[in-house]
Amino acid sequence: MTEDPLTPSEAPRGYDLEVRHLTDRATRMGEWALQMVHDGWRAFDQGDRQLAQNVLDRNGRLDRLDDEMEHAVIAFLVLRQPAAVDLRTAAGLLKMTTHMDRIGRLGYDMGRLTTPVTGPRESPELRTLLQRMDDVVESMVHQALEGLEKGRVDLARDLFHRDDEVDRMNRQAQRTVIAEIGTNPAAAARLASLILVTRHFERIADNACKIAEKTIYAITGQRRTEYLPRQTPRLLYDEPS
Repeated sequence: MTEDPLTPSEAPRGYDLEVRHLTDRATRMGEWALQMVHDGWRAFDQGDRQLAQNVLDRNGRLDRLDDEMEHAVIAFLVLRQPAAVDLRTAAGLLKMTTHMDRIGRLGYDMGRLTTPVTGPRESPELRTLLQRMDDVVESMVHQALEGLEKGRVDLARDLFHRDDEVDRMNRQAQRTVIAEIGTNPAAAARLASLILVTRHFERIADNACKIAEKTIYAITGQRRTEYLPRQTPRLLYDEPS
């Protein structure tokens, strides 16, 4: 990298403004990743290989954004030596951008699964469920980014309950896909890809929750176990449908 992201021309004055600048840049990275998810799903759903290639081409930019954010945050930590909220925010951004990168990569992976839709495909009911999953997880990522940008703890905390809805839809979609493979063998190849797509949606929601978790810690100093006790682990197939 030839340039320091915190050049004199763009670096705000004062800790608060500098942290604000870093947060805004992280939010823009998250928006880039979110658009990759949106277009990756749309490409797969419609069998649009041109759009899928467009998503794949954006991955290099996502990697550069991640590298630039890491460089900028480390420069801030070394040069400013912040404490308290500023320190937690800067350290949290290092982890949040990792989760943003993972979100974008999951959109990338959906794009890679794209094939022309020329034969039998999933049932309308399953397609509606998958579109619902996309709507919810995209909304969750957007909410996580809004919580980060505006410092809204309430928005961040709400995501953990929304994640439960995505988990339920994922289990329902997995069961439906498996059932349809048996009744619609001509669409087996596409249905097999849908098993991966539903898993990608579930992982996107998990990463949105991780961004929210770090946002809450940055603002309040509270860790997740302090405001949302973990439930007793249960075997997947013992959970209610």
